[in-house]
Amino acid sequence: MIKTEDANLWEDLKKSVQPFDSDRKQEDLPPRLRVHRAPIKPLAYCLDLHRMTVEEAYQKTVQFIEKHYKIGSKKIQIITGKGREGQGLIHLEFANWLDTNRLRQYIREAKWTNDEGAMNIWLKKNK
Repeated sequence: MIKTEDANLWEDLKKSVQPFDSDRKQEDLPPRLRVHRAPIKPLAYCLDLHRMTVEEAYQKTVQFIEKHYKIGSKKIQIITGKGREGQGLIHLEFANWLDTNRLRQYIREAKWTNDEGAMNIWLKKNK
């Protein structure tokens, strides 16, 4: 049951409201807000193998790739460095590590970057 006071208030409210297509002028309307959003940058995950032994670097690489495959990362980067005159042990072994059965199952594509001091790795989708 609607009270008489409520019905009167409702009628007063209906009389005070105007539809949007009324004869109001542009300056009477509130200004339009423009929202500028920063572009979405893909997340970059990076592992730096500098100052590690070859064994430590291999273990960290395996853990890093498996972790990011499980969480669904698309692209990661691993910095091997080049060593002196391109003769760094980690740098020389790194491509062989990625070609092992253990890691090959996670990797869709891999390319050297940064003058061959780092490897960009695109991972397969985690099913």
